[in-house]
Amino acid sequence: MFVRLCGLIPLYILGLASSLTASGSLVPLLIVLIATIWGFFIHADLRWRLGPLEWVVSTPAFHHWHHTLAEPRDRNYASMLPWMDRIFGTYCLPRNQWPSSYGIETRMPNSPARQLIHPVRPQLPRVSSPAAGVADP
Repeated sequence: MFVRLCGLIPLYILGLASSLTASGSLVPLLIVLIATIWGFFIHADLRWRLGPLEWVVSTPAFHHWHHTLAEPRDRNYASMLPWMDRIFGTYCLPRNQWPSSYGIETRMPNSPARQLIHPVRPQLPRVSSPAAGVADP
């Protein structure tokens, strides 16, 4: 939320927004609201293609390639404007293809409560199991 609010500073500097008073503007509130909803939308597990809109704003298809575990990795960094990735050469949005897998490589607990606790729990070092030939979780 803090980062989104910092993104409003240019609006105030350029005079496109003013404080929320009787004569003030709702522009900052609308921008934060729309950006937050769009953030949830692009992270949704949807296999929608939005045609020409994909050239202008980030979409679920575009953002899925940002989180891919397969190749090509390290793509689609722009959170809202995919044309920025085109400029910097990190754009990836194959026409009729979806990532084979995406997410994180870390194994997560199954229950929502344990997932909430997981980031703050101390992580035990992995110990190799000579019999299995793989690391134990």
